[in-house]
Order: sequence, then structure tokens, then C-alpha cells
Amino acid sequence: MQSKRNFGLDFLRAVAITGVFFAHGVTAMEKLSIGVDLFFVLSGFLIGRIYFRMHRDGDFKLGKFWLSRWWRTLPPYFAALGLFALVEQWIPTNPVSWYYILFLQTFLGLKGFGPSWSLCVEEHFYLALPLLALGVERIFGRKQLNWVLPTAFFIPLILRAASISFVGGVAHMPDQWYRLTPFHSDGLIAGVYLAYLYVERPGLFKKADRPAWICAPLVLVAMLASSYFSGRMLFETLNATILAMGFAAWLRLAYTFSWTPTSLAGRVVEWTVRSAALASYSIYLLHVLIMSDLHVIFGNWPRSAAKTLVILSVTLAVCILFYLAIERPTILTRDKFLARSKEKSKRRPASPLENADLPPVSIDPIESQCPAK
Repeated sequence: MQSKRNFGLDFLRAVAITGVFFAHGVTAMEKLSIGVDLFFVLSGFLIGRIYFRMHRDGDFKLGKFWLSRWWRTLPPYFAALGLFALVEQWIPTNPVSWYYILFLQTFLGLKGFGPSWSLCVEEHFYLALPLLALGVERIFGRKQLNWVLPTAFFIPLILRAASISFVGGVAHMPDQWYRLTPFHSDGLIAGVYLAYLYVERPGLFKKADRPAWICAPLVLVAMLASSYFSGRMLFETLNATILAMGFAAWLRLAYTFSWTPTSLAGRVVEWTVRSAALASYSIYLLHVLIMSDLHVIFGNWPRSAAKTLVILSVTLAVCILFYLAIERPTILTRDKFLARSKEKSKRRPASPLENADLPPVSIDPIESQCPAK
């Protein structure tokens, strides 16, 4: 049976989580942490596509939009946060505070649960996106998003440049500022713009493959630049913007990529990629906690490849168990609720003000099963 999931997006998600996982688990691979920027673009595209499809199908409700997203992301996050707080009682290396519940750690201080800074950026963005988009549509009209979104893409860049200049250079720029949502939403905005093109301007989305081939190498440019220019004002200002453009290009190119393997080896590879994509949010949530605590537990072991392999393997196994026990049931209950809600709306007598020609909304099979992380 052929999967309804987009293999290209699954592949990018698998690449992103693999990069982040090894960046935190193997010191020599720390540059692969740019997978976080790829996650931003993927999240922006998926949440943007949901928003624009709901509008296109005439089924947009602000509360329903937020409920669908938060039901998907918050239960696993709170479960992971609880594990961090619990483990802290025995192995005090991952402190968390009450304000983590409200995603305020990027404002009030990031102690433990380091990867949660990017979750803050995304949750803040999910909260603001429909409000800002609705405001723009009321003032300019939805078609004007075709130029508003590309313009908004450069706002984080301008804020970073202005802030670095204001504080007197990169050396005086607080690390905390880089984690603030307005300073690091380049990738999310790029993803939303691709979603807008996909839903509202499919012809332009199709033609975007040409500039995508030109922009795709920017990811490599950013990685190479980090080796020589890290810490300099120009690099710290432009890096997130360059990565967002490069990863947006890769998303556009990957979206049309499909693969139906016929050999056993090919099916194993496909299953591995899709499994990594499915569990990527759980892996992202827990991998740092498990790795850091295992380093404490195995503190007497000499540093070796065998020790690293054991830590990585145990970490991955725990993350998969977390996906099966927490995240997957969350997805299933959310999707069942949305399906029942859709059925009830079908049975409800149509209002004279409703457009009877609009098709019913269906649950996006890609979004419903794929995490933002």
C-alpha cells in the first residue's frame, strides 16, 4: 500500500533530526546543528499550508486552528518537561523552571532543556501567524501576501543588524537575543511563503524550482562560512537568513521527489527514513536529556567510540519508546477528534450564508502524522 505521506518532506525531516542528534552526541559533528533551521522551514510550510487550506475551503476558525496545533505539540512537550523535572531530582544537570510551561525560557532564561528554545520560537509563531495574517488580509487582501511575506522575511535580519549595532558589536550581543522569536523566524516565514504559493499560487510554486536550484547551495555556503567568519557581525547577521533561503530551496526541490522502492534494501531505507521522520519530534524533545544523563551514569567509562555508540543507541531507544507511548497516542486522539468534528459539521444543516460549493476540509495526512520537530 502506497503511503500518502510526502517522501521528500519525510527525507528532509529525517536529515534534520539526524543532524541535530549527532551534533549533540558527537562533538566533531556539532556543525550539523543547523538541522534546527531546516525544522523551522518545514514547520512554517506545514502550518502555513494548514492555514491557507482552511481559508480556501471556507472552514477557518481561529480556535480550531490553535487547538489542532497545540493538541499536536503540547502533550509531548509537557510530558518531556515533566521528565526533565523528575530526572533533575536524581541527576541535577537539567534544571527547568515554572516558566517553561508558558514557553517563556527564551525571555526569562534558558537553564536546562536546551533544545526547547526552538520550540518557543515555533509556539510563539503559531500563536501570532493567524492573527497577523488575518490583519494583513483585512487591510491589503489575501493576494497581497505575495509581496508582504517576502518583505516580512527580512524583518529578523534587520532586527539582528540593528541590535548588534545598538549594543556595540557581536561581542556585546546577548546570546539570549538570538533565541527570541522576532530574531530567529526567517525560516518559519520562508516556509509560510512557500505554503502560500502552494495553496494560492500553484503556478508560481511550480516555477519556483528554477530559483531553488540556485539557492540550494546556500546551505553549504553557510556551513563553510561558519568555519571562518563565526563571531563576526556580517556572519551573525546574515547566517539565519542564508540558511532559511537555502533550506526553503531544498524544501521546494524535495517536495516533488517521490520514491517507490522495489528491492528489499530500498524498502528498508524508505522505512528507516519515514520512521525517523515520524519520531523526529520525540527524538528532538528527549535526546539531550538522555545523552547528558547517560554521560553522568557512564562517567567512569573511558572515552571511546564504544561508549559513544552505547549512549547514542540507548538514547534513540528511549526516544522511540516515548514516541510510541506519548506522541503517537496524542496524534491519534487529535485526529479522531478532528474527524468527528468534521462529520458533525457535515450533518449540520447548511446556513444560507455558507457557500455550498466549497469542499469539506480533510485532515492533512502529512501534517497529522509528521511532527513540527
